[in-house]
Amino acid sequence: MTDPLYIVLVCTACGVAGGILYDAIVLLRRPFPQTWVRIGTDMLFCMLFASGYLLISVWLGFPDLRLYYFASFLLGFWIYLKSLHKTVAFLAKKIYNTIKPIQKEKKLCPKREERVLRRKKSERS
Repeated sequence: MTDPLYIVLVCTACGVAGGILYDAIVLLRRPFPQTWVRIGTDMLFCMLFASGYLLISVWLGFPDLRLYYFASFLLGFWIYLKSLHKTVAFLAKKIYNTIKPIQKEKKLCPKREERVLRRKKSERS
């Protein structure tokens, strides 16, 4: 089907999917602050997104490469950033704030145990 409205809707959906893919890749690089990791993951995103678009365009039989395809991608990516991204970021922050104290507690437990044992020894003396 080569209806332009259909192609615009598919390209917009691909832009939203690209936003989701980019968020997933950003989560992968978060533990690594090096610049080369950021460049590598951005290149990975570009390759995955381009290959995904190529796969969909061949599968659905898009006629030619047109400028409004790219505008539709950008529109989809913008829609994702203005709607779903905020929800995903909020949930990621909630999960992070829940896990962080648990991890901190695990790191502090041996130190607390040492302090408690020292107090008990000093009380016995």
